[in-house]
Amino acid sequence: MSLHEAEINVLTLNCWGLGLGISKNRNERMEDIGEYLAGQDYDIVLLQEVWKRENFSTIRSLVSSKLPHSHFFDNGIIGTGTCIFSKVRICDVTFHHFGLNGYPHRLAHGDWYGGKGLGVGQIDFKGFNIHIFTSHYHATYNYNPLKDIYLGHRIIHGVESAQWIKLSSSSADLTIYAGDFNTEPKDIPYQIVRYVTPLYDAWIEANGPEGGETSETPSNSYTPRCALRESPNGKRIDYVLYTSGPNIHAETVSCCLPLPDRVPGKSFSYSDHEGVSAKIRISRPEPGPDPGLGQLLIRDFVRHQSMREIDMKRTVVQQGKEILEHSLRQTRFAKAMYLLGGILCLLVLAITFIPHQLDSVALSTVLDLGFFFVRLCLIIVLSYLFLMGSLFLRRERHALRSTLATLDCILENHTLSALNSPTKLSNGDLTKLSPNTDLTKLSNADLESSIMEAAGGGSGCKVNQGLTDSVEFET
Repeated sequence: MSLHEAEINVLTLNCWGLGLGISKNRNERMEDIGEYLAGQDYDIVLLQEVWKRENFSTIRSLVSSKLPHSHFFDNGIIGTGTCIFSKVRICDVTFHHFGLNGYPHRLAHGDWYGGKGLGVGQIDFKGFNIHIFTSHYHATYNYNPLKDIYLGHRIIHGVESAQWIKLSSSSADLTIYAGDFNTEPKDIPYQIVRYVTPLYDAWIEANGPEGGETSETPSNSYTPRCALRESPNGKRIDYVLYTSGPNIHAETVSCCLPLPDRVPGKSFSYSDHEGVSAKIRISRPEPGPDPGLGQLLIRDFVRHQSMREIDMKRTVVQQGKEILEHSLRQTRFAKAMYLLGGILCLLVLAITFIPHQLDSVALSTVLDLGFFFVRLCLIIVLSYLFLMGSLFLRRERHALRSTLATLDCILENHTLSALNSPTKLSNGDLTKLSPNTDLTKLSNADLESSIMEAAGGGSGCKVNQGLTDSVEFET
């Protein structure tokens, strides 16, 4: 049978393009990144932290001869920082905002003001329908899981990404999800994306689980020395993940960190992250005289995908639930703190209205002005505490509960799928059961036990547990 085959070359890079002087050498590095991309042969490039439109325009103009098609996801208060460059025309795009993304009062962190979410694109590449997804998850400011107040938010990012990709890409020939997930392979947000969707990790497929660190690496010019004490080799938080569609075979040809340690001729790196590139080969059998013969239906493909690594899927979903439940408890504590702070502010505000008598008019005027500014500050703080304790915390609780309900649905569905999955027995041994046994009156466990006992614990015949009218034999 002949094959229709193609290779697609993908790169993802966090460009570290923060303004206000936070990202060093920003404009110069953006030009360097554009020049580097123009000298390569990538089919798709996914960039994160390109916060300034002028930086996007700079890169776009430099790569236009190699990657003439692009889209800038300009959502959120200060934008999303994500964009797509493609060698072929981008047919469709959209953007999904994550349900939670930090806190507005954490100004030093700033993630709340960025439009964190899932950028979505679709291209037709050499006859293959390819869906592209990119994200930049909430940053990790404390790597101690007990003190990481944003872990629940990244769980929501992972669940929403997994569900969006799974529900929208079952008919795609190839699905690619790449970006800066701010989560390591051992962390639950990454594992939810990988096992719930499910997706393959190009680095692991090509090189195994070791290596591939992309953030705070010792060779990067922007890595602070203190960061190396905890992780001497850096952290792997940038990924190229993928999966093939029905009747399509996909495999990783290669996956590497292609950027040199320094921009050629300069003393600094391209970014504070390393780029990740992957070459993926996809193939489709050419249709024969009967096009439907041997073709897997989308319904059956989806069912097959849902059963992949089901034990790991159940485990990570359960762990994700525990993290979200902990986050819910934290919101109740936060509400109590906001309420207590509001009461204290009201008491102080009431004290400022207690009449005072001073002999000096000048001193009385100064005191009145001082009380005015104190009252103004207290009213601002009270307004903030009210908004956080009512509107924002309510929104956070609803997002956490909604994601918990999603995980409950996944867990219940895959538990039922496991109960209904085929159990193999051998050689038609069902005939060894007692002729007086009424199968329709046996419980699921008794039925399985009876058949397994009759088969001598063998393996060959399929029995759908709980479905007494569905017993298939293999000879």
